[in-house]
Amino acid sequence: MVTAALSLRRTVRASAVLLAALALASVVWLGAFQGGPSSLGLEHAAASLLWLALFGHRVALRAQAIETEGRGARLDLELGVLLLVASHALVQLMGGLEGPLYPVIYIVVAFLASFARKPMGHVLVALALAIEAPIWFMTEEHTSARPFALHGVFIVFFGVLNMMFTRVEIARVRKHSIKALDEDKAKVREESRMFRLVAPASGRAHDEERLFQSSVEEVHHALYHVLHLLHRSLDLHTCVLLMLDERGERLRIVELVTNADEIAEGPFAAGEGALGAVVRRQTTTNLEHIRPNYKGLPYYADGAPIQAFIGVPVREGDQVRGVLCGDRLADRPFSAREEEIFETAIRQVLRALENERVFVQLERGKREQSILFSASQMLGAALNEAAVIDAGLEASQQIAPYDFAAITLYDADSKRHSVRKAVGVHADEFQGLNFRDNNSLTAMAVKNHHYLPYRGDFDPRQQTVYTRRENLRGMDSLLILPLIVREDAIGTLALAARRRDAFGDSVRPALQVLANQLAVSLSNAKAVARLEEMATTDGLTGCLNKRSFLDELERRVRSAERFGRKLSLIVTDIDHFKSVNDTYGHATGDVVIRELGQILMRVKRETDLVARFGGEEFCVLCEETDTEGAILLAERVREELGETVFQTENGKLQVRASLGVATFPTHAKTPEGLFDVTDKALYAAKHGGRNQVVAA
Repeated sequence: MVTAALSLRRTVRASAVLLAALALASVVWLGAFQGGPSSLGLEHAAASLLWLALFGHRVALRAQAIETEGRGARLDLELGVLLLVASHALVQLMGGLEGPLYPVIYIVVAFLASFARKPMGHVLVALALAIEAPIWFMTEEHTSARPFALHGVFIVFFGVLNMMFTRVEIARVRKHSIKALDEDKAKVREESRMFRLVAPASGRAHDEERLFQSSVEEVHHALYHVLHLLHRSLDLHTCVLLMLDERGERLRIVELVTNADEIAEGPFAAGEGALGAVVRRQTTTNLEHIRPNYKGLPYYADGAPIQAFIGVPVREGDQVRGVLCGDRLADRPFSAREEEIFETAIRQVLRALENERVFVQLERGKREQSILFSASQMLGAALNEAAVIDAGLEASQQIAPYDFAAITLYDADSKRHSVRKAVGVHADEFQGLNFRDNNSLTAMAVKNHHYLPYRGDFDPRQQTVYTRRENLRGMDSLLILPLIVREDAIGTLALAARRRDAFGDSVRPALQVLANQLAVSLSNAKAVARLEEMATTDGLTGCLNKRSFLDELERRVRSAERFGRKLSLIVTDIDHFKSVNDTYGHATGDVVIRELGQILMRVKRETDLVARFGGEEFCVLCEETDTEGAILLAERVREELGETVFQTENGKLQVRASLGVATFPTHAKTPEGLFDVTDKALYAAKHGGRNQVVAA
C-alpha cells in the first residue's frame, strides 16, 4: 500500500500541469468566454493568471536545455495543451468556432506539429480535435457534424503538412550546416598541408585543429598583404596565388586580389593552360598581346579579359609548390624589373609560410612538453601499478587521441603476456586477457624492442594484436610501443584509432618518450610494492610480521569496541621445536615453520589475519568470533599440523603444537591485555601437557 501510495503521489505530481490545463479547458467547455470582451470579470483574470504562471514556468524549463528526452517530450505536451486551451478561449471570446478568429486554431496546430518533439506532434493534433469536439457539440450546441468534420480535416491537414515539410526543412538546414562546418574543417586541414604547417593526414586533437586554423588565418593575412601590394603597385587586374595539392595534380586558389566580377573557384588541373606551363617548365611564363577571351587562365570562368600575364613558380628547394600569377587589362607587358618584384614577393610568401611553420612546431612542441611534464608528475606521484597505468593512458589520450588503448605486462619467467588494463571500444573483451609468447604484434614488439607496425596501419585480417581469437576490429591505425627498462622489455602500450594515420611521425616521438617514462614508473611501482610487502610480511612464510600484526590488533580492537563486536586471538607455538632444529637442522625447522604458516593461511577465514610473531610462534586474529568459534579453528589447526608428515634425511618427522585462545572484551579490554591473556593461555597449554588448545 505504501508503494502504491508513493507511486500515485509521483504520478499526480508529474501530471499536475496537465490536470491544471484540463481544468482550464473545462472552463472553456462551460462557455465562460462566450459573452465577449465586455463580460470579462475577476474569475477570467484569475484563470488568465493561472495560465500565465503555468505557461511561463514550462517555457523557462524548456529553455534550460537540461531536461532528459522523456521530460522534454512531456514539457512539449504540457505547453501544447496550454496553447490550445488559450487559443480556444480567445476564439470563444471573439465569436466562437464559427467566428472570424477561428483560423488561429490552424496556426497554433501547425506551429505545435512543426516544433514539438516526436511523437508529441501527432498527440497534440489529436488533442486539438479532442478539445474542439465538446465545444462544438456541447458548449455551442451544434447538431450538424459536417462542419466539425471539415474543421477536423483542416486541423489534420495543417498538422501533417507542417510535420512533413517543416521537419524536413529543419533537417535539411541542419544537414547543410553540418556539411558546411565539415567543409570548413577540411579546408583548414587541406590548406595547413598545402602550407606544410602539418605533416599529411596527421589526424590530431581538437586543440591542434584550432592551432592550424589560427595559423592558416595568419598565413592568409600575410599572403593577402603581399598580393595587395603587388596589385596596387603594378596596376594589376588580378593577382592570385595558387598552390598544388599533396599529389601535385591540382592547383587551388589560396589567396587573390582582383577587380574581376567572376572568378572560378577551382581546383584546376595542374597541366591547364598558362598555369600548367609554369608548373611543367618550373620557370616564369610572361605572356603579352593576349587575344580576347583567352581560355588559358582557368581562374577566369568565361575567358580572360586581359592583355598581359605573368606566372612565377613558387619553389621550395627543388620542388614547385605553386604559382604566383598577375595580369593586366592594359596591353603593357611585364618587364624584367617587374619579374624581379614577383620573385621578391615569392620570397616574402615563403618566409611567411616558414615563419608560421616554425610557430606551429614550437606550439606543438610546447604542448607536447607540457603534456609530458604533466605526465611525468603524475607518473612520479603514482606509487602503485593501477595509478601508473591510469596516468599513462590519460597522457596518451592527450598526445594522440585514440579509440582503444591497453597496457600489457610481460613475465619473462613464464613467457606470458597479460592485459593489465584496456579502455575504449571493445575494451571489455580484452580486460584481464592472458596469453603466451606468440607471433602477435605485442609479442614481437617485446622481442624486438621496437614499435609496431612500422607504418602505423592496421589490417585485422593480416595482423594480430594479442591472439587470433581476441583480436582488434574496426580500427585503421595501430601503434604498439614496447615498455623498456634498461635492456628488458616489461610490457607494451597499445593505441588504436578508427581514423587513418593517427600515429604518424608528428606524434610518435612524444609517445615513445611517454612509453619510456611509463616503463620506468611501472618498474618503480613494482619495486615499491615489493618494499611494502617486505616491510609488512614475513619473508619465510608470507604471513604478516610482528609490527604489522600489532598495528592491526590495535586497530581491530578499537573497531570491535566501537561496534560492540567480539574479537578472538589465537596464539600457537610448535612443541619441542628446539629439538627439531637440533636433530634435523635449521633447514628442516624452516620447512616446518613454513608449513604451519600455510596451514594457518589455508584454514582461516577471508577476514582473519595470520602473523608470524617470532621464531615458531604464530598469531591468528578472528573478527566477529567468540571463544567457542576460535577454539574450533585452533583445534583444526592442531589436528592438521599433527597429521602432517615431513620427509627428512633422518627419516619421517611429525610435530605437535600448543595453542592459547582469548576473546575481546570477555577476557581483556585492551590490545595489550588481550595478547597477554592469550599468551598465558598458551603457557597453560604448554605446562598442561602440550598438543592441546586452552582458552583463557
